[in-house]
Amino acid sequence: MTARSHAMTAEAVDHLQRLALQLEAHSFKVELTSRTGLVPQLRVINPAAPSVTEDVLACEDDGEWWFWLSWAGRIGQAEDVTTAAERIASVLYVIRR
Repeated sequence: MTARSHAMTAEAVDHLQRLALQLEAHSFKVELTSRTGLVPQLRVINPAAPSVTEDVLACEDDGEWWFWLSWAGRIGQAEDVTTAAERIASVLYVIRR
């Protein structure tokens, strides 16, 4: 892993950790995974329906960081964790009671 890719991984983890705090405030369970050689990701789990999950990535694109759903759906800018958390929650709240 190059110094640049290590720094990008660390920055991705930082963005995902901030998003995790927002999602926990919405009562979601979160699991951050960061394995060597793989893109860090945040699994978001609806506690009312544990099989309902989304995997979120933080990736740099043209100098800006963005949150993405694992199926390549762009959520929003990583600097705006509140809006990103609300968008993710709206996807997972569909069956939440």
